[in-house]
Parts: sequence; structure tokens; C-alpha cells
Amino acid sequence: MVKINQVTDVILEVNKVSKYFGSLKALDDVTLALPRGKITLLIGPNGSGKTTLINVISGVLSIDSGSIIFEGRDITRLPPHDRYKLGIVRSYQIPRLFQGLSVLENTVVGKDGNPGEGMIYGLLKRIWYNYEKSSIEDALAKLLFLNLIHLHDRRPGELSGGQMKLLELSRSIMATKPKLILLDEPAAGVNPVLAKEIMSMIRNIRDELGITFLIVEHRLDIAIDYADYAIGMHLGRVIAQGKPKEVVEDPKVIESYLGG
Repeated sequence: MVKINQVTDVILEVNKVSKYFGSLKALDDVTLALPRGKITLLIGPNGSGKTTLINVISGVLSIDSGSIIFEGRDITRLPPHDRYKLGIVRSYQIPRLFQGLSVLENTVVGKDGNPGEGMIYGLLKRIWYNYEKSSIEDALAKLLFLNLIHLHDRRPGELSGGQMKLLELSRSIMATKPKLILLDEPAAGVNPVLAKEIMSMIRNIRDELGITFLIVEHRLDIAIDYADYAIGMHLGRVIAQGKPKEVVEDPKVIESYLGG
């Protein structure tokens, strides 16, 4: 089993993090390290704390104790939008898309820092025109990369569940400098063929853009072949971490799924 101190190039560290919901301890002294430029699976049965961990890393939830370090910087008290600017991007199990916008427009809005959004600069077309032009070109390139270019003028309601997952992924990589993408069950509710395509796209993004992924996923039969590292959780605690197949076969992890 690969231990936490054997992860030499770390992008994010979670140090003794705990989170309570009333008397329920959703995260119990969680400590882990994410290897940079890798795909890490976060696995465990329902109620093990996986989504709560994603929420505290992204800043959606505050923690009660411990610390979160991103690229050597303490981000424990930073709000979500500041973490986004640092390069931490997330998705949700149910895609949160703008139903009134096209696929292309939904992708474009993932890019932050548009000078045309300011009250003064918005009146000066020469300042924001080139930015918007380059943003559209970038978005089209992302849609082409994810095999969504033929759907660029469709609305989210016209897409399949898998296509909506890919659209949310395209918006995630539109961020100015995405470094860590947190994905909550990207293959949920998707047919096996498209689920494998989504995981393959994630691997391609890692290879071509060098982005680190932390993925919560229950469909281990599909996801495990695309992962570099895995972390097993149960009852708010980390119970195993290391090579994916070793973690899945760890007796503690198997017992957690069987209700132990």
C-alpha cells in the first residue's frame, strides 16, 4: 500500500480536518495528500463523507478544525470564489447548467475575469471585445476536444445525461488557470459506453493540460481503469489510500461496503 508520505509531488493537503452537522461528525480528523497531475478516486459507501470532503475543499462548507493547504498556501478560510481564482474548480452530481443558454454559452461563462462585466469597462467595447472573441474561440476548442462541437447551439434540455456531464466538464476547463478539478460522480446515470468516454476525456485532459482530478465515483468497475491513485473513506475517516486496485481490495474497504 502506498502511504501518504510517499506522495512526493503534492498539490493539496488536508490536515486533520473535522466537520460536524449538529452532533454528527461527517469528517473525522481526515488527513490526505493529492498527487499533482494525477486522477485520484475518492471511494466509499454512502454516508462515508466523500461529498462533504469535496465541499470543504471547494469552500462550499467551512470546517470545524484542521487545515487545507493548496500548493503550499493555507486556504482554510478562503471563500469559494477565491479558491476558484487559485485554480480549484468543481462539478456536481446533478449538472448545474444555465438552461436558457446554449452549449457554447454555458462553456464561455466558465471563464472568469471578463473586463466587460465591470460597470465602467462594460461601456468601452474596445476593452472587452477581444477578450470575448478569444473566449468564444477557446470555448469552441474545448467543445471540439470533448466531442460536443456539433451541439454548440443546443440548450442543455436537448442533451443526454452524459452530454450534460461533458458540458459541465467543458465549463470546468474553461477557467483561467484550472489546476485541480473536483468531480462528484461524473459517470452517475450514464450508460456504460458514454461513462467510459467521460473517463477517457478526463484522462486526456490530465495528459494534455496537466490538471489534477479528485473524483467521487461509485462505478468502480469503470473508473478504476482510469485512476492513478485512490482514497477509501468510511464513517468520515480515511481508511485506505494508494494504488487503486490495492485500495479496492483492501479488507477494510470491502468491509465498509458490506456494512461493517
